[in-house]
Formats: sequence, structure tokens, C-alpha cells
Amino acid sequence: MDTTVKILEDSTNITGFYDKEADVLYLSLGEPREAVAVDISDGVIARYNEDSETIVGITLIGLRQRVLKELNHKLHVLPHANGWAVTEENLESSEKVFPTQEAAFKYAVGSAKARWLEVVIYGENGEVEEVINPAIDALLQRRSRDESESGKRECLESV
Repeated sequence: MDTTVKILEDSTNITGFYDKEADVLYLSLGEPREAVAVDISDGVIARYNEDSETIVGITLIGLRQRVLKELNHKLHVLPHANGWAVTEENLESSEKVFPTQEAAFKYAVGSAKARWLEVVIYGENGEVEEVINPAIDALLQRRSRDESESGKRECLESV
């Protein structure tokens, strides 16, 4: 018995509907079809068509709350009795302590970049010095570099 589940196979049409009142996003992969609901994660339901053995839709429950939670999620680099700490907002047991601010900063930037989080950097006095988003900063630098290289190519082509 083959247990392969086909996802997005022959599905060039993806449609969606967001129910604002219920805070639920419904995505259909291809034409809507009969399906069984399979709970694949907390608030994520795959709709599975047993005849074609394909995923024909995804339902995301609590989408607005999930997005707001992630948007308000930050890493903090702040002074600690044993050096410098990186704490993750909304997670009590997330504190990691480093001997220097630079080490804490490097760790926070690496973690934040992969997860598109902001980093709030505090000075020794406990005041906020800077707020950065390493992923967005890297994206903007890449775009700026690409635009600059594009301009150089255009100048060379016109010569």
C-alpha cells in the first residue's frame, strides 16, 4: 500500500477566504472538493481527499492572533548581573546569559534574522539604545546592492 500524500499536485489554482468574525483562513488547492479534516497542528487543519489521496485545502484557525503574536515578539539584549542577557518576549524561560554585550548581540541577531524578529538593544544604564530587525535590514541591503549593480550594468551597456 502506497502511503504517499500528494500536495499541490495539478493545483495551479489556489483560492482563499478569510472569515474575519471567526478569525479563520480557508485555502483551497484547486477546485473545492469533498474532503476529510485532519488536525495536523494546533489550529491547522488539512483537508484531505481520500479518492485522489491529495491535500485539497488548509484551514488556519486563529490567524489574526497568530500574526499579532509574532509581530509583537521581540528579542531583548540587556544588562545582567553575570554579563549580558538575551531574553525572548513572552517566554519566561528563554533567558540566555553571555559574558559581553557583543556576544549577546551576535546571538540575538542570528536568532532574530532566521525568525524575522526585532532586536531591542539596551545600554548599560538599562535604557533602550536601538531597535533593529536584522532580516529586514539584510533584505534592504541586498535590494540596494542589486539596484546599484543594475545601475552599473546599465552604464556599461550604454558605453
